[in-house]
Amino acid sequence: MPTPTDVVRHYSQPDAAMRQNMRTMHGHYLTHQAKFQAFNPDFDADFGTEWLAALDLADTTPDHTVRAGELKEDTAEVEDVMVRAQRAAQTLFYYVGRAFPHNAGRMAAYGRNTYDAARDSHDKMRTLLQTAFAAATRDHAALAAKGYTAAQLAALGTLAEELTAANTDQEMRKGTNTEGRDHYVTVQNHAYGYGQEASAAAKLLFAEDKATLNLFRLGGDAAAPKPAGA
Repeated sequence: MPTPTDVVRHYSQPDAAMRQNMRTMHGHYLTHQAKFQAFNPDFDADFGTEWLAALDLADTTPDHTVRAGELKEDTAEVEDVMVRAQRAAQTLFYYVGRAFPHNAGRMAAYGRNTYDAARDSHDKMRTLLQTAFAAATRDHAALAAKGYTAAQLAALGTLAEELTAANTDQEMRKGTNTEGRDHYVTVQNHAYGYGQEASAAAKLLFAEDKATLNLFRLGGDAAAPKPAGA
């Protein structure tokens, strides 16, 4: 179902079929352009030129469904970072346990008591990694004595940054995807609108000429608003 802010299509046929039908109608318009202009001066040569430009733009504007694939890739990237973050945190907790055995307070300083909640939360995992990295930097001498390397510590800090970046990119792309969807449908509607104008005029202009009138029948008006993502 469309939300109150969705841009809806003004036609019910597939986008490509609409554009092809509009190109066909545009050709008929050029054939009868003089009659249209005599009927209404707004139907001049510029109208035909602008209609064609709108169709060209509609043909070349990326469909939002292509962008949806990018969102899936972003989600996979975030999940990959999350898996590596979980492993890094568990590894660190192991070395903290060895460096500070039976020290619940020290383990809590590394965020161990928030780990279960953070496993499936990007924001909480990012906070945990940042907390753990700060604590591990402070205690690195003791951790290093038990085998926790400087490379592992650096990787922990990098993971916190990666998770922040991946999550930010995903959220930004979600917004861009919505904007792209609405823009795409708006462009399609604009191209279709020229045909709607020509069709409405043809009903009066060719009322007694059924064969010509049929050339300007739309046949693709939406009976009900169609969601942009449909």
